[in-house]
Amino acid sequence: MQCTHGCEGLQEKQIRMLRRLSASLARIIKKTANMAEALDLSKHASPELGMEKRPLEKDEKDAPDEQPAQKKVKQEQQVAPMQGRADRKRKVAILLAYCGKGYYGIQRNKGFDTIEEELLKALLKNELIPQEHFDCPQKMSFQRAARTDKGVSAVGNVVSLKMLLNQDTLVDNINASLPPQIRVIAYRRATKAFNSKNQCGGRTYAYMTPTYAFAPLKKFITAEYRITEDIITEVNRILAMYKGTHNFHNFTSGIKPDDPSAKRYIISFECGQPFVTDGTEFVVLRVKGQSFMLHHIRKMIGLMIAIVKGYCGEEVMEKAWQPDKVDVPKAPGVGLMLEQLHYDGYNKRFGKDGMHEALDWSEYEDVLENFKKEHILSHIVKSEIEESVMLKWLGTMHFHKFDIKEEEVPRWKMFKIYGDLSKEKGGKKQDGTDDSSDSADLTDSGTTLNKDNTVAAGDATVVTEDKSEMIMSGETKTQDPKSEETTSDAKGEESGVKSGTVTDSNSKNCGEKVDTSPGSVVQS
Repeated sequence: MQCTHGCEGLQEKQIRMLRRLSASLARIIKKTANMAEALDLSKHASPELGMEKRPLEKDEKDAPDEQPAQKKVKQEQQVAPMQGRADRKRKVAILLAYCGKGYYGIQRNKGFDTIEEELLKALLKNELIPQEHFDCPQKMSFQRAARTDKGVSAVGNVVSLKMLLNQDTLVDNINASLPPQIRVIAYRRATKAFNSKNQCGGRTYAYMTPTYAFAPLKKFITAEYRITEDIITEVNRILAMYKGTHNFHNFTSGIKPDDPSAKRYIISFECGQPFVTDGTEFVVLRVKGQSFMLHHIRKMIGLMIAIVKGYCGEEVMEKAWQPDKVDVPKAPGVGLMLEQLHYDGYNKRFGKDGMHEALDWSEYEDVLENFKKEHILSHIVKSEIEESVMLKWLGTMHFHKFDIKEEEVPRWKMFKIYGDLSKEKGGKKQDGTDDSSDSADLTDSGTTLNKDNTVAAGDATVVTEDKSEMIMSGETKTQDPKSEETTSDAKGEESGVKSGTVTDSNSKNCGEKVDTSPGSVVQS
């Protein structure tokens, strides 16, 4: 009986709940019906239903709905990209062209003349950046797209930073504070997070060289040498081997074979048609890739020249991809220039959004071409004609073994040996003891100093650092005990030792004074 009464009570509660829900639903339906009746049915008028829209009165015809349209036009006028407060710093991309002669690369390095140092001084002088940003460029998000080496030029490098844009003749004012071989071509407003290095999708470099660099090994070279079409075809064939993704650890310094950064992607590498300037024939090699490492391009060109001339075979390039350390020559840096930076991804995303500008510098092609001819190409031609930079470098090719290197001698040991040799007299040290140093390990370029202080010469002319002595083909000449070294680098560009000054191509502190006395240790 109790269970029966309990079930009956539960059913009554459910019935009352359903009645309340039904009443609520009825009220909602009624309100919805009233709202539908209140709608303006003239908007949905249909001739078939006899609900034609009534004609407008005369006053209504003369008063169209203008206010929304005016508001829309006003909003569109407010999104102009260059408007804003004049006293606020904006993120910009600056197009920069420069000749690298006399500068230790673009990156700022205290105590050395660099391109960035000149640019920052000009910005500070024109009050476009404050003193604290000049002292610490990281505070204004300063970044360069490509870090060019010592002596390397650029037709179109890009730097990004935050600066004031409150001057009508801003570009002219900056250039007035820069030397003639450095020019700001133009600038563009960029996004707040824009980074000229990270958002650059590709880089194109050009290398200008005399055509006699590709002449056969046994051919006598003069300024009248002219390249043949067959040699150009061979050059392009060798350059095409670099295309694609490879492990370029042998084409730079300080990177191990298993380092992911050693793998780089080369998009194209080609040799152009020859042309004659001031009686010497030149060609331009162009390479495009995602990014390049220190000395990367110069070593690719150096190995290509060695293969074309016959110093080594194509198997050396295959060895260079492998983990072993291979001896790869490095071409001179005078002819190298950064030609173009590619921001295709950035332009596709932000270039057409109505608020930012695309990083397209095509309207300045004539200005860039004139600067290249006046400052960069003229410098390259002058260096080759007056200083024979490429010819002297070719004279050092026979020092390279183009094979897997043996265990490298530490730099501190190399300098110690140099110091010991400078104090030797007649094959013995000043204290009368025999020389126990391994003089065959003095240089990594392949040169050999014998125990009687003679230099083994090859099949080309070698000029000493001070250009005071020359070693002709097939001869040996005794080294002056007073001289600290005899070097194979005639130009003395980035590697070598002279008068206690170390200039190392692999060191950022190029030209730093070090102690080269016996027993001293030099930290790289």
